[in-house]
Amino acid sequence: MKALPAMFTTRIVPESGTVPDFEHIMTITGVARGNRASVIEGAQSLEQMLVEAIVKYFFPNGGEKAEEFTALVIESDTCSFSAKRRLIMWIVEKRKILIGEEKNAYEKLLADAMRFRNAFAHGTLSSDGTRVWLSYFEGGPKKQELTDEYLRKVEVVLSNAFHETRKLFGDPDEQKP
Repeated sequence: MKALPAMFTTRIVPESGTVPDFEHIMTITGVARGNRASVIEGAQSLEQMLVEAIVKYFFPNGGEKAEEFTALVIESDTCSFSAKRRLIMWIVEKRKILIGEEKNAYEKLLADAMRFRNAFAHGTLSSDGTRVWLSYFEGGPKKQELTDEYLRKVEVVLSNAFHETRKLFGDPDEQKP
């Protein structure tokens, strides 16, 4: 398979009176772009698990109608991650899979995963040659330095959301014939 070249921009913000080391900036922002891809891929995998759980709830036996529902409704551009999150929480409530604080914690976990996905998918990277920031909009302009501590928080949220969803709804790969 052909590997597509990535088109990208990075805003370089050199410290006052310094000459930026472009090679180093490309290296550290390259790691940041890789992290962005990992966040987006992780969130997409989580979203696919939500799709499988929603379709299985409404069409437990699968079939042609399940495929049509998936293609025309659930995987359409009108059914956002947020809409899928609301549907999955409706299923959680209806089936009483989680209640009280556990339900609230799961809903927050999905919301946080979506928030990180949106920030990385729509945000802009910038660097001063030493640090890298992600600038995005969430209720207002935000600028987050991509520290190891912050990235660990992102990793934990995505991992916990993925594993909790798998625990609650099963592994979608095991559900297919």
